[in-house]
Amino acid sequence: MTWSHHHSELTTATPAQLWTRWTTAGYWHVDDPGVEWARFDGALVEGATGVVKTHGVPAQTIEFTRVEPGRAMDFTIRLPLATLAITHDMAPAAGGTRTTHGVVLDGPLHRIYALLLGGTLARGLPTVVRNVTAGALRDGDA
Repeated sequence: MTWSHHHSELTTATPAQLWTRWTTAGYWHVDDPGVEWARFDGALVEGATGVVKTHGVPAQTIEFTRVEPGRAMDFTIRLPLATLAITHDMAPAAGGTRTTHGVVLDGPLHRIYALLLGGTLARGLPTVVRNVTAGALRDGDA
């Protein structure tokens, strides 16, 4: 069993602009108010790792589990007896690109983590998606 929550927005940002925003660690703290900093340990490919530091929590190792340039990017954080996946998807839509960010908790203790973290993560998704799309439009492919 899993717990998940997703949020989507329609944007006129291009897939290339969104991809740049998603895959540039230096933007993560700008787009997500909960993130202090992030770094990747090399090229962004499936199996690559990095570290993300959120406010009030020790730095966490992340592993990229899905990397489809211009389409999707997911990473996971291993928790005791659970996994937190952060998902990113985009698809063409009438009027632009639909971008969806999600949080998925899986594993034997997913219900406990959903109670402890789920509400905060879910409430933050609209802000993060709006910041990503606004930043993509403002900064372009730079």
